[in-house]
Order: sequence, then structure tokens, then C-alpha cells
Amino acid sequence: MSDEGVIRAYSPEVMRRLLSYIRPYKLAAALTIFALVIATGAELLLPIVMKRALDENLLRKESRLSLDAVESARAGHRIAGLNPQLATEILEEGLIIAENLFVDPSALSDLHRVEKDAAREEGWLDAEDWYVITNPDAQAIAIIVSNPDIFIRDSRMNFAVSLADRNSLNPEDRRLLRSKDISGLARHAAQYLVLLLVVLVFTFIQVYQASWIGQRIMADMRRGLLKHIMRQSLGYLMKTPVGSLVSRTANDVETINEFFTNVTISFLKDGAIMLGVIAVLFALDTRLAFVTIVTLMPTFILIVLFRKKLREAFHQVRARVSGVSAYLSEHLRGMSTVQLFGSEKRSSSEFKDIGNRLLNAEIGHMKVMALFRPLIDLIASVVLALVIWYSTGLHERSLLTLGVLIAFIGLIQKFFNPVKDIAEKFNILQSAMAGGERIFTMLDTVNQIPDGADTPDDESPQSGEIRFENVHFSYIPGESVLKGVNFTIHPGESVAVVGATGAGKTTIANLITRLWDPQQGRVLLDGRDLRRLSLPQLRRMVQPVQQDVFLFSGTVEENINLGLGLPKEQIIEAARLSRADAFIKTLADGYDTEIAEGATNLSAGQRQLIAFARIIAHNPRVIILDEATANVDTETETLLQDGLNHVLSDRTALVIAHRLSTIRGSDRILVLGHGKLIEEGSHSELMDAQGVYYKLYTMQFADGGRKESPVDR
Repeated sequence: MSDEGVIRAYSPEVMRRLLSYIRPYKLAAALTIFALVIATGAELLLPIVMKRALDENLLRKESRLSLDAVESARAGHRIAGLNPQLATEILEEGLIIAENLFVDPSALSDLHRVEKDAAREEGWLDAEDWYVITNPDAQAIAIIVSNPDIFIRDSRMNFAVSLADRNSLNPEDRRLLRSKDISGLARHAAQYLVLLLVVLVFTFIQVYQASWIGQRIMADMRRGLLKHIMRQSLGYLMKTPVGSLVSRTANDVETINEFFTNVTISFLKDGAIMLGVIAVLFALDTRLAFVTIVTLMPTFILIVLFRKKLREAFHQVRARVSGVSAYLSEHLRGMSTVQLFGSEKRSSSEFKDIGNRLLNAEIGHMKVMALFRPLIDLIASVVLALVIWYSTGLHERSLLTLGVLIAFIGLIQKFFNPVKDIAEKFNILQSAMAGGERIFTMLDTVNQIPDGADTPDDESPQSGEIRFENVHFSYIPGESVLKGVNFTIHPGESVAVVGATGAGKTTIANLITRLWDPQQGRVLLDGRDLRRLSLPQLRRMVQPVQQDVFLFSGTVEENINLGLGLPKEQIIEAARLSRADAFIKTLADGYDTEIAEGATNLSAGQRQLIAFARIIAHNPRVIILDEATANVDTETETLLQDGLNHVLSDRTALVIAHRLSTIRGSDRILVLGHGKLIEEGSHSELMDAQGVYYKLYTMQFADGGRKESPVDR
């Protein structure tokens, strides 16, 4: 069953735990934020540089006023549209050239259109726009000298010409006359290119560092998850679907990577750009900024409504995905049953209904997504239209330059780009919250076999004595598997355990290897309770060979070595002692032969021989053979017995087998029944007693050994 539950849209606790993974990479995170700030600042400066290039160079102009009229107004005389305070401000800002006062048109922004018309009628404000030249170079002076009728000059080498007269000059003269504007324009263009380069470089640093952090965190999470999973008890692993564990380690961690790589940085950058745009708008023009903010209010309302709708749609999709995953998981595992009972049509019909519910949820999600962007585009267009309409009036009154208007248009577009990005990033945030909650739920689930205190190697068990003292155990409460079992396996002794299915044979092996702990009683190794030994020490001392041998993808040598780092000569010796060397040499690449997934390119007997070679290479003190020869033919079994005689010498061995012929040579045989030890002795002693073992043995070898034994694990 799938566990893709519907979770909260945002969890502060999940967010806090996700962000805690950044701590080892604080310097990289600081560099990422620094690069983000620099790139964002440079991006916001681009419209300002363009505005200055337009107003200070490309479209620069001045208004000409009568100096006498302005001075009279400052002295208190009545002049239409002028008051003493305004006249004083104009005189302070203006440039006097031959009884004329030239000022930037914005200096007259307090005059209304009617007042400007009256000023033009009275003659103290020229209707034409003018162009002022200060400290011209030799080429510009030559042009001025050759056209004395259109220029006004003073003794300080300041000149003025009307825009109409300036534009009547030939292109080359205009270019020379405006050489300072051209150099200023080139300077601003260079600044613009530098800012673009800064945006490029620091955006690269930001993206690279964010991706680097995301990949590192993803690797840390996967290592942590695998470490956590490997520490869990067998009970937890048996009841938790493998698909769920893989999904958390692979898919959910990948959503976390998307969160760190895209969401966090994008939210920071988008938020910085939106706030930065508003700040720059107010810095350029307060009145137009207020108008823009008012027109942006529907955008914020839409974002709030959209967030709620998207969360609901996302929850519906996750719930429907859960249903589809659960149905597929169940029916694919039981496909043989579906086919044998002819349920294909019914299963197809049920899956169609479940799939349609997912389809409808996905379409609902897409509707929300498809509606958001067009609405944002509509609002952006309306805002731009209103800003342009309002700014036209300001421009006519010389309250706003064309450069400011163009900068506003660019900044408004920059504001809406992050808004459009919110939909996708919010979707990723939802997935990250879901993945994070599932990951942390698993990490918070502790169902482990407690690791005992480390014991110094010189004090760790050496001889290999196994003792069970009044051991009680059950997998399910109330259903006992072992009931007060007591026995001792002496060092170097080979003891076999037999009994009917469910008698508890494999459970004894699992208790010795501490895959489980008894609910009552103790399991001792050399007189020490296994729970007081560290798991690494116990794993070195006790190693099992199971009926279903698991081999990893890799070479034969790697599967025998299994991380020990042994020299190849020692691995070959282990294979020779286990009698695996003979068949390994016949493989295409010998010990370097790649084992396919599931070891499908090896027979069951060959896999078992490699498992024995692995045990010999690891050289444990206690060996558990859990029906290790069940899948081996008679000829291979003969080879194994020869190898086992070497490996079991002077070692403690517990043998679980339903081929009773393989345990006749054991020092002792323990017979289990209904969770209790009911018989104990050598093969000959138990046969003479004619008890349970005698019945099992004679039943297995009835009819010349052709009848199989009913005993199992």
C-alpha cells in the first residue's frame, strides 16, 4: 500500500528541520545569499542606469526663463505663477547665460498647466525647449562660431541653443556638439553592460552554490536514511514495504533537493526583487510609486486566493495518486492470482475508475495553474496601462521625465516576473513539505535492536559458547514461538536443530544473531548477554549462511570479500576450501565475473558455494547454517561437506536443516516442538530412543528416501 498521505501546506517544524541541514554548509549558504544580493541589486540598478542615460544624455533639455522676471518675483513683485519661494529655488538650481535663466523642466513641476500658459503669454517662460552646453571642446566651439545667430553665450563659455535650431544642424555637427552627451551615453552603456555581467556572474555563483548545497544535503539525507534503516529491527523492516523505504530514500529526498535548489533561493530572490522594485519606485518618483502600489493590490489578493485554491487542488492530487499507487502495488504483486481467476476485466474497470479520479484531480489542479498566469498577465497589463495613463499627465506638466517612465515600466515588469513564478515554486514547496514530513516521520520512528556497550577486543568473546536460558519469544504478542527454551552449545561443538514447521528453528538463529531480542530470558555468548555486546563485535563473532543466499551486483571476488579488503590470494584460498574455486574458474572472467541482479546467471548451488567461501573468508567464531544445503544437489552437497569439515573444525556451529542426512554427523541434535526443546542427543541416541526425531527420520527416508520430509524451518 502506498503511504502518500495528504499533509499540511506548510509546517514550521518541517521547515526548521529541513533548514537545519544547511548548518554544515553555512559558508556556502552565505556565499549563495551574498551572490543573490549582488545579482538582485545589479538587476534593480539596470532600469536606473537606463533612466539616467535617457534623462541626462539622450533626451536632455532645459527650460529658458527671463532672469529679470524671476528676480522680481523673488523680490516680492507679482509675477504670474511665480512666488518668492519658487523663484528662489529656481535661481539656486538654474544656470544664467546672458540675462537668461536655464533650468531643468522638473524645477517647474509646481506650476500647473494654466500657470505655464500664462507665463508663456507674459514672456518670462519660453515655449521652446533649449539645450545648454557648458565648457565645450574646440570642435563644438568651431560649430558655435560658424552659427552665431542661433547660440546664446556668456563670458564663462556657457552656451544655449533651442532644440529646434540644434536639430536643424547637419548630423555631423550635431554629433560634435553633443560629444559630452555621447560620451555620457557610452559611459552609461558601459555601466549597463557591467551590471549585466555582474548579474550573469553572480547568478551563476548563486545557482551553482545552491545546486551544490542541494546535492550535498541530498547525499547527507540519503546516507542518514540508509544508516537509520540499517539500524532498524527486523520486525520494522518486515512490516514496512520496501517500496516505501525506496520512495523515501529516492523520490522524497529528490523533492528536498528541488526545495533547496529552486524554492528557497527563488523565494529569497523573488522577495528581494519585489521589495527592491517597490523601494526603487519610491526613490524615482513618490507619486507614481503610490499609484503603482495601489494598482498592485489586486495582485496580492489574487496570490492569497490562489495559494488556498492550489493547496486544495494539490491535496486532491496527492490523495488520488495514493489510491493509484496502492491499487497498482497490490495488484501487480498479486498478478498471478488475477490471471488465474480471470479477474482482468474487473481489475481494469476498477483501475479505470481510480485513474479517472486522479485524472479529474489533475485537471482541477491544471485549471488553477492555467487560470493564475493569465490573470497575472491581465493585472500586469492593466497596471502598466494605468501607470502610463497617469504618467502622461505628469510628463505634460514636466513632473516626470521620459526616463523615469521607461524605468517604471521596466520595474513593473520585473515585479510581475516573480509573481508569475510563485505558482510553480509553491507547488514544489508543497511537495517538499510532503517529502520532508514523510522523511522525518521515518527518522523519528525508532524500532532498533539496542547496541550494547563496546567491549574491548581483548575482553570480547573468543571461544564461542552459546547458551539459552529460559528464552521466551513471540513475533506477535500472545502467539509464543519459543517457550522457556534452555540449552548450551559448547565451544567447537556442532549442534543441529530440527523440528516441524513453526517449531522455532530459524527463530533460534535470529536470536543468536540478534535480529531479534527475547522478551524473556537471556541468550549468552561466552557467558555474556548478547545485549551487552556491541553489534559489530557480535557480527564478527557470529555469521549465518541462509537458505536463500543474497549476492550483490558486482564481481564474484567482491561478493566473497564483502568489504573486508582481503588480498585476492586469501579470497581464492577461501573459495578453494569451500570448493567454489572449481566452478569459478569455469566462468568467463573467473573471479572478475560480474554477477547479475538477483544472481540470475548463477545456479542455486553456485550461489551457496560462494556464500560458504564468504564465511570462510570472514572467519567467524560461530557459524549458523540455516538450511544452507536445501537448494544444493547431491553432488554439490558432497563438495560442500568436504569444505565444511575444514571450516567447522574448532568452531561452534548451529545447523538447521530439513535434510536429516546432512546432520547425522553433528555432535548433538536438538528437537523442537511447539516452541519447546523436547529431545536432545546424538543421532544414534535419538534413533535408539525412537521418539519424535526417530519418526521424522524414518518418515523422510521411507520408500528409499524418495519421500520428502515434512519438516521445515
